[in-house]
Amino acid sequence: MAELDLHDLLKLEYSDLSRKSGDVIVEINSNGGEFSSLIDDIPADKNLISIAVKSYMKSIGLGGHFVFSLTKNIPSGAGLGGGSSNAAAALKIVSETLHRGVDDCLFDAASAAGSDVPFFIKGGFAFAEGRGEFLYNSDFNDKSFVLLVNNGIHVNTGLAYKSLNKPVSDLMIGCEDKRKIIENLISGKYQWKTHFFNDFEPVVFELYPQIGVIKDKMYDNGAFFSAMSGSGSTIFGLFDSRETAEKGRKSLETEGNRVYLTKFRS
Repeated sequence: MAELDLHDLLKLEYSDLSRKSGDVIVEINSNGGEFSSLIDDIPADKNLISIAVKSYMKSIGLGGHFVFSLTKNIPSGAGLGGGSSNAAAALKIVSETLHRGVDDCLFDAASAAGSDVPFFIKGGFAFAEGRGEFLYNSDFNDKSFVLLVNNGIHVNTGLAYKSLNKPVSDLMIGCEDKRKIIENLISGKYQWKTHFFNDFEPVVFELYPQIGVIKDKMYDNGAFFSAMSGSGSTIFGLFDSRETAEKGRKSLETEGNRVYLTKFRS
């Protein structure tokens, strides 16, 4: 997993910690952004920010009232972890407000909110196993320019996993496998196309062929590696130079796609 510079903006506008234990209220108000409508579309009790904060406060035995504002720049259902990163940010903000550090209670609440939330507590580059709660930091770093292309298709994560239909034993990564992955990451990024793949691609590309077309166009526009992010629907492409990435961005935008140029955050 890799953290990107593309981000939403979450602010804690109000907090009241005088409420009795177990009494936790979490409000999230829209503060603009391209995808601001998503905030109103998600019921308060289903929002990952609310789930994470309530779980955290319950675990430490405190009550409270929190009001957040959110500028939403990351699309949902896009395999970019927008909701998960929001939940992680909210947890860190609340823990700082309470003058607590990153502890087991914080990670437990992150896991309760969603499989990808624990990663965003740490960020950077990491291997993730289990449901995402087992994280192994990696010193790997990459300075490539990253193009993200999203054509607005919302991929249902549950359906993607169901369609994948792989036994858990096939998804386990052993120590030797991790060693090989690290070697392949470091040995040369121009060989990544040979070594790395996303198991979800055949499933999602069959359901939505137009997503697979975008991956081909990434290579046509000079990417040295391209793949689908998570269970989709975003396709990312890695480029050596900003100039090449900008040319790719302009080419892909002319076809009506949402295209973002960003970098890895380490």
